[in-house]
Amino acid sequence: MRISRSAGPRAARPRRPLRALACAAITGLLVTVPFAGAAHADSGKVAGTPCSVGAKACVQLGHSGYNARAWFIENGKVVRGPVAAVTGGPGSDTPTGTFSVLSKDLHHVSTETNNAEGSASPMPYSVFFTKSGVAFHGGGSMATRTAGCVRMANANASYFFSHLSPGDTVQVVSAGADSAPSRRSGGHHGGGGGGGLLGF
Repeated sequence: MRISRSAGPRAARPRRPLRALACAAITGLLVTVPFAGAAHADSGKVAGTPCSVGAKACVQLGHSGYNARAWFIENGKVVRGPVAAVTGGPGSDTPTGTFSVLSKDLHHVSTETNNAEGSASPMPYSVFFTKSGVAFHGGGSMATRTAGCVRMANANASYFFSHLSPGDTVQVVSAGADSAPSRRSGGHHGGGGGGGLLGF
C-alpha cells in the first residue's frame, strides 16, 4: 500500500539570516570602495601625489624645510618616488607653484652658499626651474636646509637630472596641501638664467 504525499504547497524553507547579511555587506563594499588606481581619476591629480596630471616632477614641501617629498611622473603615473628631499626653511622658502625646467648643470657649484669647509657648495645634478636659481640637486647633507632649492640624495638627483628636460613641468605644493598659490620667495644659487650652465 502506497502512502501518498500531501498535494498542498511546499513549506517555505527557513532563510539563513547570516548568509543574507554577509551578501549585503559584500555588495555594500563593492559599491563604496573604488578600484585601485582610480583614487584621483576625477580630481585631475596623479594618484599617490598632490600634483596635477601635467606635472613631470612633483614636490610636496615639508615643515620648515624638512621632510619634503618628490616624485618623478611619466605619462600620468609615478615612476620614482616618493623620495626624501630637503628644501629651504623660513626666510629662504622654496617657492610653490607650477614651473618649467629652464636648464641643467651636471657639475654646478653654488654662488650663494658655502659648505662646512668654507668652500662654495657643490650642487651636482642641478636642474633649474625658476629664474632666481631654484633647482633640484644632490650634494650636501640631508640634515641641513637649503637656500630654497630641493636637495635629494645623489642617486635620486641623478635620476631627475637624467630624465628631466627643459620645458618639462615642475609643480611644488605646500606641506600637506593638494595645491597652493605661487609664492615669489625662495633663495637662489646663481643659476637658472645662464651663469655657466650647460644650457640644455
